[in-house]
Amino acid sequence: MLNYALIIQLFVLLNPLSSFPFLMAAYRKKLDVKRIATLSVLTAFVIALLITFIGPYLFEFFGITLNSFRVAGGIVLLLLGLDTIRPKEKEIVNVEGVHSLISIIATPMLTGPATISYITIKAYELGQFAVAVNLIPAFILVGIVFISFAYVVPKANANLINISSRIFGLFLTAVSIEMIFTGVKGLWG
Repeated sequence: MLNYALIIQLFVLLNPLSSFPFLMAAYRKKLDVKRIATLSVLTAFVIALLITFIGPYLFEFFGITLNSFRVAGGIVLLLLGLDTIRPKEKEIVNVEGVHSLISIIATPMLTGPATISYITIKAYELGQFAVAVNLIPAFILVGIVFISFAYVVPKANANLINISSRIFGLFLTAVSIEMIFTGVKGLWG
């Protein structure tokens, strides 16, 4: 039942590297980075599971088709991918407290609109149980990355993290183009 391609797609979409500036800021403020990392991943996982089981029913509730949602989700994912690959000015991350930081990392960083769209579409296409089963290893990988980072945060190379995140963004952009193309083809086909 495990779909390794889906697991990798979910992992790239979750893009744990994009959350590292928040964890670095937490470290500088002497907050418990390991706790923030663990609770952020667990919170995001619960949100992803809820979307997996509720998301497909929203099509009927809102009266939209899967192909319309593919186009909309693809556009959101495209914007996220483009935002990830474009060079940015140095971001200043204002860290107030542990709970607000967990909320920011869990959503929108890990389970934002692009992730929610993708999970909803996959749950509709593959079935809710199949997606839920594949979310588990994807989030375990994210958790491993987060916890590993929490241990090496004092020695983390921000440039390497930035380059890796941009590579993830390139793949997100390609996935978004596929989603948009499939949706448009389905609407006009």
